[in-house]
Amino acid sequence: MRDRINFRLLVVILGLLDALGPLSIDLYLPGFPELKASLALDDASVQFTLAAMTAGLAAGQAVFGAWSDRAGRRRPLLLTAAIYTAASVGCALAPNLAVIVAFRFLQGVSAGGCAVLVLAIVRDLSSGGAFVTLLSRITLLTTGAPLVAPVLGAMLMPVVGWRGLFFVLAVVAAILTVALALAFPESHTHSRGASGSRLRRVLRDRSFLHGLLLGVGTYAGVYTYVACAPLLLRGVYGLSAAAFAGFFFCTTLGLFIGVRVASRMVKRFGTSRVLMVSVSAAVSAALALLVLGPMGLPATLAALWLFVTACGGIFPCAATIALAKQGDQAGTATSAYGFTTFTAAALISPIPGIIGVSGTTPLGATLLGTSSLLVLATAFRIVRHRHDNSTGRLRPNQVSSAAEDKTP
Repeated sequence: MRDRINFRLLVVILGLLDALGPLSIDLYLPGFPELKASLALDDASVQFTLAAMTAGLAAGQAVFGAWSDRAGRRRPLLLTAAIYTAASVGCALAPNLAVIVAFRFLQGVSAGGCAVLVLAIVRDLSSGGAFVTLLSRITLLTTGAPLVAPVLGAMLMPVVGWRGLFFVLAVVAAILTVALALAFPESHTHSRGASGSRLRRVLRDRSFLHGLLLGVGTYAGVYTYVACAPLLLRGVYGLSAAAFAGFFFCTTLGLFIGVRVASRMVKRFGTSRVLMVSVSAAVSAALALLVLGPMGLPATLAALWLFVTACGGIFPCAATIALAKQGDQAGTATSAYGFTTFTAAALISPIPGIIGVSGTTPLGATLLGTSSLLVLATAFRIVRHRHDNSTGRLRPNQVSSAAEDKTP
């Protein structure tokens, strides 16, 4: 019983650490006007504080995972949580734009480090169907953060002000740091070898490349929706702020549902089948948005909700496939996975806005493009498995690939 309690506590700690990135973005959004007035900023400068956080997230994804393959997970995770705590305090005390941008970047680096280390730890502790199950439990907390954070921020703003919101983040991170120190054992046996050689081994793994392509398509699609939904739904269709917030809540809830359903279905049907269903739903939704979106708001809302929900089903499958054979260098693999998917999302998500969101066509076409990556990765995976079966040979890496579809 004690082990079960400790395991559940560990899931909560890891889930909240993984959620630091979304919390850092969404919690302070209601404080934008007060931040702007307090530091005498213009709109572009306020947005720059958000861009600095996003850039830090990408940088943190690239650094900490590979280091953890050499140093273990516990020490880097404690360090990233402590850095996040200090950076949050720095944001709260910042006297001008330059200081808050610097601390926001550091906040992003540490939050990105936490995210990539959490994924590596999940891979240390599980594989195959068990990996999807454990990752889905953590992801439920991560996806729940965007549901709660804006509302919580709006409730706290009149009481603590925009600086107080950063102090709240600092307190949360400090509590997690202490909990980590007390409850988290080392999950990884330190491995030898240069980081370059580990990265080469990761990139030679075809399963990792298939999972990475799935991750790129999924992250790029979801972030494109997040970036363009306000322009489309408020700017084109004229939804009120409350109506838009309500729909955004519903799509985030759909992502939550997609993750949950996928974790249950993987136990029964395996990763590949769940992936094919989820990818088919995402492609259908993107096509529906492109073709039926111009017919009116109901079709647009339905297509967007289905797309985001389908992506919720793809997220854990993509990570499972990418990390299935990366036990010895899971940190390096998660760094490569996180940095690439996050960078792709940052590059692709502005495309509809650059084209001009005057209707559903730019968003629909971009989502169809990201969905084509999902189809391509799924097709590569199916063709590879059929070729392996037709040859009648199972090399060691194929055994691992087949094992990722087994239930725990």
